[in-house]
Order: sequence, then C-alpha cells, then structure tokens
Amino acid sequence: MHEVSEEHAKAAEEHAKVSEEHGKLIEEVGKTLKERGKSAQEHGKLIEEYGKATQQHAKASQQHAKASQQHDGNSTEEFVKAAQEHSKATEKHTKAVKEFLQVAQEFVQVAQEQVETSKKLLDKR
Repeated sequence: MHEVSEEHAKAAEEHAKVSEEHGKLIEEVGKTLKERGKSAQEHGKLIEEYGKATQQHAKASQQHAKASQQHDGNSTEEFVKAAQEHSKATEKHTKAVKEFLQVAQEFVQVAQEQVETSKKLLDKR
C-alpha cells in the first residue's frame, strides 16, 4: 500500500477546516437573504442548504484526513475519501456562489430599474 505523508494528511485536514468555515459563512448568507423578501427567500433557502451541505462534507473530509494519519503508513484509502469529501464540499460551495450571483444580478436589475424610474420622474419636473 502506498503511504500518504503526514504533511499531506495534515494539509487535507486543514483544507477541510477551511471548507467548514466557508460552509458556515454560506449558511449565514442564506439566512440573511431569507429575511430580504419573497424573491430572495428561495435563493436564501438554497444557499443556506448548500452551506449546511458544505459543512457536512467538510466534516467528513476532516474525519477521513484524521483517520489517514492514524493508520500505520497513513492510509491512502482514507486520504482518497478525504479528497472525495473535499471535492463534494467544493461542489456545494460553487453552487452556493452561483446561486448568490443569480440573486445579486436580480438585485442589480431591480436597482437599475429604480434608477431609470427616478430619472424619468426627475425629467418630468
């Protein structure tokens, strides 16, 4: 069996911890959006769910990374599982960012419409 260096196993664990923190932040963004009105509620709910999923996969990645350090010769199998879970966490994070960009684009569009309406009202004066 191949060995995974302790350095790589620890790096995987640290990456997983960072992913978990990102998941917490994503979840908070989702909760905040849910409070912003009907149009943002659905986006907020999805983003919050992606944040929770990011955290779950990150925690699983941490567990596998730790397990890879505890086996004699650092278990390659556990390291691979850690990488797979990290990949899933990254996928959920990416989906959250895409969802946020969509809601941000909608907000920008509404703001532009409000600016245009204001300009028209000012021009009538």
